[in-house]
Amino acid sequence: MKTKQDKEILKQRASQYGSAEESFGRIANLWSSYIGTRISPVQVANMMTLLKISRSVTAIDETLKDCYVDARNYLTLAEELLND
Repeated sequence: MKTKQDKEILKQRASQYGSAEESFGRIANLWSSYIGTRISPVQVANMMTLLKISRSVTAIDETLKDCYVDARNYLTLAEELLND
């Protein structure tokens, strides 16, 4: 379930970078070209979640909280992309 904070963050990011479909689609195309294997927008969201989980290992205080908020939002976007 999205919190009020999550909704604000997702709205702000969409205005900065475009919709998740657009932004993650661009990232997927770049990563696919770079590694020579097709990556989907959902996989981008999953890998960004893993990045945030990795960072949480050494994060402290507010940075740790931000890692979890970001990870949760990447999973939310992955779910939304699956349903599109």
